Order: sequence, then structure tokens, then C-alpha cells
Amino acid sequence: MSDGESTGGSGMIVKWYANTGSDVAPVWFEIDDTKKIHFTGAGSVPNLAQPVIRPDAGYVWNEEVWIGPEVMSGGVKVTNWKKPSAPVQSGKVFKITFDTALLSAPVISAYDNTDFDSWDIAMLAGTEETNFTGLMKCFASGNETVNTPPAVGWARKETGHAGSGNPNALTGSSSFVTIPLIPGVGGDFTFTMAVALPSDADYGKEGKYDPIIAVTYVHV
Repeated sequence: MSDGESTGGSGMIVKWYANTGSDVAPVWFEIDDTKKIHFTGAGSVPNLAQPVIRPDAGYVWNEEVWIGPEVMSGGVKVTNWKKPSAPVQSGKVFKITFDTALLSAPVISAYDNTDFDSWDIAMLAGTEETNFTGLMKCFASGNETVNTPPAVGWARKETGHAGSGNPNALTGSSSFVTIPLIPGVGGDFTFTMAVALPSDADYGKEGKYDPIIAVTYVHV
């Protein structure tokens, strides 16, 4: 899963960061177009992403989040990330910045192609165990200045519904999160994400768990 710096037709620059510090003392690491977001199992190290083990029943969350190349080498751990079930939550996990003011609130979702018109892969379609809600859950926490971390247990396996919500599953234009603010010049928004792995997940095809996270926005 990846994103990074992008430049619109007018020269607008959008950047994505991950927090390797804390909510109180953030250390923002840029996710450029050479890097991906890896939702991993416990015990991952910079040169090896451990898998999330599928449970025999129910579901589990990914245990860690790392930033690195597609085949992780020299990865950087997102130390401020917390599982939705953790007793203390973080609001400043990811940040997206804009060098130009927006005209409306941006929207974040996930797709399975770069035309952003399909969301059929297993990660986004969900399974019977998750009530066919997408496995990637997202919560928008505000921005770096005014920030409200999610409540403990902010997401469960079945979290997600049609249209906009916060939190919500990220499933193309079917289910998404509208950011609750409109960034101005040099503005930003912050959010967190987590991936639920249910017992009926299908590992049978490469790419089923590799969506493209997209932010839609209209700027001045």
C-alpha cells in the first residue's frame, strides 16, 4: 500500500508522512513514491516484514506498521501506530499536507487500480466474517494542531458502511472517510488506519491485499 508526493497540473504539491515519534513529540517521516506502507505481524525488523497470521476463528489486527520499499529493505517503523484495541490511542499517525488551499474537505479511500474505479480485491471487498466490509479501517483525527485521537476500540471487524463515515472501511467510492476539515495553504490532516485479518481470508492470489490508498481533493 503506498502513496507519496504528488504534483497536480497546477504545480500543487501533496505529501504524505508517517509519525515515528509520538503524539506529544511527532517525528514526521516522508512517504515518497519509492516507499509503501506495510501492515505487518509482530517482530518485524528493518529488512524483514513478518506476516500477520490468519486466526482459526474470528479475526486479528495487524500488529505493526512499517514504511519501506515493496520488498522491505531498510524499513522504518511507525512507532506511534496503535491497534484499535490498544488501551491508549494515537491521533497523529499519518499526515497529509497541501501547499495550496482546498475548496472542500478531502476524502480518503482505497482502490485496486490506478484508474480509481474498482475495489474488488479481498482487502477491500471484505469477507463473510467481516460482514463484507473492507478489511482496511480508517479514522480521521483532525490536523496536527487540533487533534482528537480515536476512542479505544474505534474499529472492529465489521466497522464500515456505505458512503462517508468516521471511522469507516476504505472501499473505493462505496465506503470512505471525509476529512472533518478543509486545509488551507500549508494545511494538513491527520489520521490512522488498521487492517483486520479474518479467519476466512483467502490467501490464494497475489495482489489481493495490496490496495492503492487515494486522497481526493479540490484545490483553489
